[in-house]
Amino acid sequence: MNTYLFYIRKLISCFAVLIFLTISCGGSDDGSSTPPPPVPFTIEVNSAETFQTIAGFGGASRMWGTEFIEGNMTKLAFGQDDTDMGMSIYRIRLSSNPDDWQYIVDSAKEAQDYGAKILASPWSPPAALKSNGSDIGGYLLPENYEAYKDHINEFIAYMDTNGVDVYAISVQNEPDIQVGYESCDWTATQMTNFIKDYGDQIVGALVTGPESFNFNKTYTSTILNDPDAAANLDFVSGHIYGGGLEPYPLAATKNKDIWMTEYLLNLNTGNAGAPSWTTYSDGEKWEETMTMLTTVHDAMTYNWNAYIWWYIRRYYSFLGDGELGTTNGVIQKRGYAFSHFSKFVRPGFVRVGTATNKPNELKITAYESDDQIVVVILNDSDKAFANINVSAMNISSASAYTTSLTEGRESKPVVIEEGKAVIENIPLSSITSVVLVK
Repeated sequence: MNTYLFYIRKLISCFAVLIFLTISCGGSDDGSSTPPPPVPFTIEVNSAETFQTIAGFGGASRMWGTEFIEGNMTKLAFGQDDTDMGMSIYRIRLSSNPDDWQYIVDSAKEAQDYGAKILASPWSPPAALKSNGSDIGGYLLPENYEAYKDHINEFIAYMDTNGVDVYAISVQNEPDIQVGYESCDWTATQMTNFIKDYGDQIVGALVTGPESFNFNKTYTSTILNDPDAAANLDFVSGHIYGGGLEPYPLAATKNKDIWMTEYLLNLNTGNAGAPSWTTYSDGEKWEETMTMLTTVHDAMTYNWNAYIWWYIRRYYSFLGDGELGTTNGVIQKRGYAFSHFSKFVRPGFVRVGTATNKPNELKITAYESDDQIVVVILNDSDKAFANINVSAMNISSASAYTTSLTEGRESKPVVIEEGKAVIENIPLSSITSVVLVK
């Protein structure tokens, strides 16, 4: 009898342990189990790790003719209201013909009224100063370097008289590519000599260059390695067509900011005989927009200070121009996407460090001012993220915005939990900005 009771007690004990383990592990009577909750993607902002100071993000006017953005279009491009893009740099053309200068005044003045810096770029010196007597091709004769300096100063003074403060002036747009339209050829030595001999005599604006087609370091390094020329160059600028988007430590060594001053993507629809913009799907256009955003992200991680797109108003650009199915003067999806940088990351913000628990899954940069931290999250992966936790010191409030194939620049709910901003649903192929208020 005692042996029988002993085995009964053992059996009861085993059942008790089994029940306990089942409850503890989340089991159920149908044999299923509840998996542990997914580990959230975390981003930790490190304000102690600092990089470059941001000069701004912007775009260009149409360079020829008189159809420049004005009125509400200027507000949409440069304004800071909830519906605007908030760009902070406006690139205009320094025409070789002074009679053309009057046409850009109103547009530049309006952009400036919204806080935009004005960058002016010449496509050619006056034809009479060049080797071929034409606005197309040829080179600036060395004996006319002083006259060209005077031409630049006359433009700066004219704009100032009419209420436009030219923040910076370029020596030449794309000196290293021969094209069949307004242009001028410069060698690296020629440009270095002009900047060395006359750069300090340009009055009223910062001097930049060389605005190479693909940030050709032959030009930039030649200037920076000449002490006298480098002293007269306020910051380095260039374009990234076909190359050049990379770190440039020589600029940092010489204490020069780096501006990317022109780039465009249009699915190659500008090429002769190419398919029309209207033949491409919204998905294909958005995929190219993600490519554009990657170049902005990369420029920032390489410590560049500014990023300036080509025409602000064009069918493939930020504001529609009424062509190829676009509505004139209305912000397009590409404009909303770019505004995650241009609207939220303001001039004077400093890029700061970030760390994540899942490296290489998202492209992340963070920027800080006295009262805000902005985290820009580019999700070019093949998956969505259920939630992301962003942590930083002394967060009092937060907001977030997402642009994707199906969203313009939509506000997202944010919850502050234990010093972390929790953002739900980061869709695949999207850009999200998180604005943390200290």
